[in-house]
Amino acid sequence: MNHSGVIVFALLLSLIFYGCNPAEEKSYISPTVISGQVKDEQRIVTPNAKITLPTAADFGSVFTDENGLFYLTNFPAAKHRMKIEKIGFEVYEADVPQPINGVSTMSPILKRKTYNIPAVKPVSTGLVRISGKKLETDFDGDWTYQEFIVKGAAFSPVPIAGKPLTKEVYDRSILWLKNLNANTVRTYSGVDKYFLQQAAANNIRVIVSFWVNLDLDLSLPEVRQKVVDDFGAMVFDLKDYPGVLMWNIGNEQNYSSTPNNGNSPYWYSLVQEMAVTAYKAEGEKYHPVCISNGHLYNIGNAGVNANDAALTYVDLWGSNAYEQNFTSFFNSYRPKSSKPIVITEFGIDALNNITRTLQEEAQAYFDSTNWMQIRSANDVCVGATVFEFTDEWWKAGDPNSHDYGGYPTGAHPDGYSNEEWWGIIAVTPDSDADGLDDWRPRKAYEMFRQLWK
Repeated sequence: MNHSGVIVFALLLSLIFYGCNPAEEKSYISPTVISGQVKDEQRIVTPNAKITLPTAADFGSVFTDENGLFYLTNFPAAKHRMKIEKIGFEVYEADVPQPINGVSTMSPILKRKTYNIPAVKPVSTGLVRISGKKLETDFDGDWTYQEFIVKGAAFSPVPIAGKPLTKEVYDRSILWLKNLNANTVRTYSGVDKYFLQQAAANNIRVIVSFWVNLDLDLSLPEVRQKVVDDFGAMVFDLKDYPGVLMWNIGNEQNYSSTPNNGNSPYWYSLVQEMAVTAYKAEGEKYHPVCISNGHLYNIGNAGVNANDAALTYVDLWGSNAYEQNFTSFFNSYRPKSSKPIVITEFGIDALNNITRTLQEEAQAYFDSTNWMQIRSANDVCVGATVFEFTDEWWKAGDPNSHDYGGYPTGAHPDGYSNEEWWGIIAVTPDSDADGLDDWRPRKAYEMFRQLWK
């Protein structure tokens, strides 16, 4: 072999050995901070971009702020790779560079993405789908879908005095939901990821709601875009958690008295935009999208864009409905929409406002009658979440006391809704110093436990 051949051979060996030499890997210094700013191809800052580290599965995710800035810390020491996702852009991936003084700085540029949005929304191929007027699931991934009947509760177990929701509160909630034989909870503003994981592990699914303020002017393009972007960020953040059952937009928005808000074409057209955005985020394996509507008001009204033709990417209606007779409710609903419906609130509170005494038997009887009427409409209704899981002491006065207060209503036998006494679980102050409020099942809880076996 001539000298040239020896040199080339030596170089090749050097490249091979350096490419797989453990010492080379050890020369990489893991950063303690990864930071930077995300922009698009026009160098415009990009907020609400989801950032993950595929090399650190347990790290979770962060989102860029309104200036496109991000700051990651408390991740395991390793040679990391960054992944950035945002609706409207191609997925960005790149290795994290060597740090300087412990900080790796990056300046990602996202490329715009073109979407093909079908005129007719295809049936989802994900874990949850709407097929005809049925809600179906395939949580074990065997490509065999089974009908899923929503049996659950509106879920906001805020402790007395408005104390924070803790891991201990969520753990206890899971135990009580399992004992209730519930398979679903409905939230009001996002969901805690720890609870979402524990729920799925116990075969409980979550209707994840996205709160939209009732005082926004939804005719303003910048306001609409902010709502769409924030909703898209939530979907991106939670879409891969198996605990998600569906996305629920708003809460009784149609009752808003603010001009250009929920009781207007601006609201329902915005929901359509949000539903399309969810499809962009999830693709063909999307979760269903529903609107939490107050009763049936506006449903089917083309004048406010609340008809099926205007809501092609909304999969089903949600309704907070307080009825003494759900049979007439469903008879009124059927001609308004070809979509199925889920009842996201129903029932009565546990306090007789006339005598100011508990009416647990009346609550259980009323709720059970409602439930049987709801289930009898299985041609159009996929189930319901009763209002509500626990009493909420913060709603009508001093959050440290169990107050009277609410509003008159013809839908309740006593003519009144007491806001702090709705729970199928009674809440009283901590008596055993375990740091948790005392919970006691009301008769309605025991009734549902039997019906949902």
